[in-house]
Amino acid sequence: MRIAIVNDLRIATEALKRVIEAGGHQLAWTAVDGVESVDKYRNDKPDLILMDLVMPNMDGAEATRQINQIKQVPILVVTSSVAANFNLATKAMGFGAIDVVLLPEMRGNPIKDGATLLGRLKNIEEIGKGRDRGSSVIVPKLETTVASKGIKLPLIVIGCSTGGPAALEKIITSLPKDFPAAIMVIQHIGSEFCESFARWLNRPEGLPVSLAKEGSRPVIGQVLVSMSHSHLVMRRDGTLAYSVEPKDNPFVPSIDVFMESCALNWTGGKGIAGILTGIGRDGAKGLLALKKVGWVTFAQDAATSVVFGMPKVAAELGGAQTILPIGDVEKFLKNNVTGAVKL
Repeated sequence: MRIAIVNDLRIATEALKRVIEAGGHQLAWTAVDGVESVDKYRNDKPDLILMDLVMPNMDGAEATRQINQIKQVPILVVTSSVAANFNLATKAMGFGAIDVVLLPEMRGNPIKDGATLLGRLKNIEEIGKGRDRGSSVIVPKLETTVASKGIKLPLIVIGCSTGGPAALEKIITSLPKDFPAAIMVIQHIGSEFCESFARWLNRPEGLPVSLAKEGSRPVIGQVLVSMSHSHLVMRRDGTLAYSVEPKDNPFVPSIDVFMESCALNWTGGKGIAGILTGIGRDGAKGLLALKKVGWVTFAQDAATSVVFGMPKVAAELGGAQTILPIGDVEKFLKNNVTGAVKL
């Protein structure tokens, strides 16, 4: 891929240049701030941009917005600090940045030092070539567990990618604390940012949000966000597990994997599932699988999606019963949730 680097620190630019060239990619151009990056992008459109966040004249979030207004391009945010820059990173993702990755620490071996970044670049390249296997995934086999019995638990599963944080914020912060359902979120985001992402969604006045842990269960009135080190899977007994399979899926965690595991294993009753804004095809097959077993399904519309990729494929495949603007999702969820019932 031809890759552009936007960073105001020469040492960071040089480190990123060494990593991408060691990984077989070509440097398109460099820019020292957002203003220069927008100007250069008008004349030379690379395959991908590595975007810093805190820069003089124009930050990375605003540069992402202006660049994507010219023509959408994969933008990967690169930052040196999770805690210090998460709000700005989330803003950039709301403007179309596809993910966030930490700036590599160079110790002498660019392939090894930049392994995380190069892994993201490989996944983005696979998705760009249409090779993502999100719609042909097989749910990994886990150890046999006993089916849960006795409770019907209203469950909502939401999958999203590019633009997802801002869309999720609108939904989750609008729901009351006594909302009578458990919510599971599968968001494509770097593993090093999952904890900050969950904290960012967790507002004192709203539903409590936390990371989904191995062995935990969905709980009414709580939001669980998948971690990104492996694929999240629903077991037959209603507990959550993580699996490294399928290894060839560029999306980790995969929305398809989790939704298909719910279609196979969830015994708590019919639920609601939706696909929000995002690049690629992940979630389309999983949403269809849930629709086939009786779940209510929806997808975000084109007008309010930062990237109408995943929702579009979900609709074309027939998995989405309803197409909604993001502002109508709250009402849709409230209208379709039924209370928990003891059997």
